[in-house]
Amino acid sequence: MFALSEPDLFIRQVSTNVSTLLEMSPETLLGCSIESVFGAQQFETFRSQVLNNEPLSAKLLRIPANGRAVEMHCIAHRHDGVLIVEFDLVHGTHSLEPLELDPHIRIPLGRMEQATDIRDLFRLAAEQIRRLSGFDRVMVYRFDEGWNGEVIAEAVGAALPVLYLGSRFPESDIPAQARQLFLMNPSRSIADVAAKPVPIIPEIGPLTGTPLDLTRSCLRSVAPIHLNYLRNMAVQSSMTLSIVVNHRLWGLMACHGARPHRLDQPTRSVCELMVQVFASQVTLRIDNVALQSRLTSRRTLEKYMAGIESSESQAQVGHFEGAQLLDLLAADGLVSRVEGLVSYRGATVTEELLLPVIARLQNVSARGIASSNMLGALDPGAESYASEASGALYIGLTEGTGDYLLLLRRELVETLVWAGNPDKAASLDESGRLRPRASFAAWKETVRGRSLPWSDLELEMASFVREQLLRLRESDKLRKSEEHVRYLAKYDALTGLLNRHAIHLKLEQCVKVAEADHSQIAVLFIDLDHFKPVNDRYGHAAGDQILKITAKRMQHQVRSEDCVGRLGGDEFIIILPGLSLETNVLAVVERILRTVERPIEVEGETRVNVTASIGLSRYPVDATTSEALISRSDMAMYRVKGSGGNAFDLFRADQVKDEANTTG
Repeated sequence: MFALSEPDLFIRQVSTNVSTLLEMSPETLLGCSIESVFGAQQFETFRSQVLNNEPLSAKLLRIPANGRAVEMHCIAHRHDGVLIVEFDLVHGTHSLEPLELDPHIRIPLGRMEQATDIRDLFRLAAEQIRRLSGFDRVMVYRFDEGWNGEVIAEAVGAALPVLYLGSRFPESDIPAQARQLFLMNPSRSIADVAAKPVPIIPEIGPLTGTPLDLTRSCLRSVAPIHLNYLRNMAVQSSMTLSIVVNHRLWGLMACHGARPHRLDQPTRSVCELMVQVFASQVTLRIDNVALQSRLTSRRTLEKYMAGIESSESQAQVGHFEGAQLLDLLAADGLVSRVEGLVSYRGATVTEELLLPVIARLQNVSARGIASSNMLGALDPGAESYASEASGALYIGLTEGTGDYLLLLRRELVETLVWAGNPDKAASLDESGRLRPRASFAAWKETVRGRSLPWSDLELEMASFVREQLLRLRESDKLRKSEEHVRYLAKYDALTGLLNRHAIHLKLEQCVKVAEADHSQIAVLFIDLDHFKPVNDRYGHAAGDQILKITAKRMQHQVRSEDCVGRLGGDEFIIILPGLSLETNVLAVVERILRTVERPIEVEGETRVNVTASIGLSRYPVDATTSEALISRSDMAMYRVKGSGGNAFDLFRADQVKDEANTTG
């Protein structure tokens, strides 16, 4: 292995076994051009490839060494600004040379494409990789959601028994760091577990100031614990190929040999290609099954929701066609709370017992959906009803009322076969070093307190149910609020008085009646004095409380045929039809002034005093249209406010002249 600087391609680090394989001194190579290793002609080809940023694929080289040529495959890659070049000796490797397209690639790919089902695909893939690689045993190893592995296919030579098919391996056998490496690198080979690691000199790279990062290296050494692990399995050589499905490490193709076994680079490349095609086939088949299931489920759900939509009230939604919902989501029971009504169907547990679980699921829900297949992990008390419910799917309907649907699944008692006791995956030896487990004999475990997990498709279906129920709820709410909408079209939402539009219409009607029977109308324009400072000091909630109390007080001071309205903010209009100034109008005005100024209690203890400025206009004396009557009472009110407020005044004809002079 060589670490080169660019663009000069000088050797900055080298593995010490260069002296054994190429009969060159590692110390004398440091600081020299890699040309001294390649030879002039091969160096020019390599340099051109590097300078043009061409893919650094494997090349067969003949390296001159003391008058002879050593055949080696050259593999190069860049990492952390270092060009890492690895030479793999051709002699003694398992090779497919001459590489033939039909038997080595086309026919195996065709067999995998024609596999009748996905398990047949697993079996064929294991067989093809064993035949191509020459290993004694090849296993397809699939990860579950907890990163435990299961051998789902195993291919062995004629004289070997099938040992691990159906066996499980704990997550600790391939920890997260190793899984990340497998996701980054398509393959990992160990030609001989007894091989001795070779030092790299200098240990600290002059280009980076750190040890050489061999994350993507083909020839990097292996952790001692993993080598011991393989020895305990009676494995002398291995190759691991990554199975990546939808950008996730789905599983591994594990190849084991009972003797040292080294593959040349082209053979490894063919195996990597085969596994990539296998992963594509797995992806295609999984996606096709998921698509068909999704389409079928969506059609069924749409029919189900159409039936719910025809129900008379949302209270029925909690249990309408509950049996069908259980079938759709493969559940054994349903607990629902809708508009305060708790309903049960199927194998259920009382809501009281489920409340801790419901609370936890609510807290972790995403867009109203959460699930668990082990309720005991959410609430220790769930163990008491595990046989009836060990899994739950939560569908939150509203946050305010706590409405929900909770689908339950019974306990699924499983007997798992592990390759060795998973609780004894590793231990410490006498010197305190970590050592792997030594036994891979079948070890059975009975798992309780868990249900069948909720699949992504089922969670998607639950989300669809939730969306449709919320839509129906909104439709129901809109239907119920039609009357309220009509109310708001006429009345002020805060005070319940006629709103601006309605008070104008009412005054127009009063003017028509007065015109017909030659009666009079008094219009009061009322504005609360210094209300903004009160609002700023005590807050809008207190301000709204003052407006509501003031509105009620004014209503109590007028007759049933009189009209009180709110124009907006702290402005009010009172229409007094049939009253003249000489009769009761002035008495009404005086009563309103006195009732408004009475203290109002806010925030429990604070007493607030507000007053009013009132302007008065009359029909037909001051104006004959509703707009003019309101405008002129407004003018009179502003004259009162300018004089300090807490009083009233009549409209005066000279105000119109003043206004005309000002605007003219």
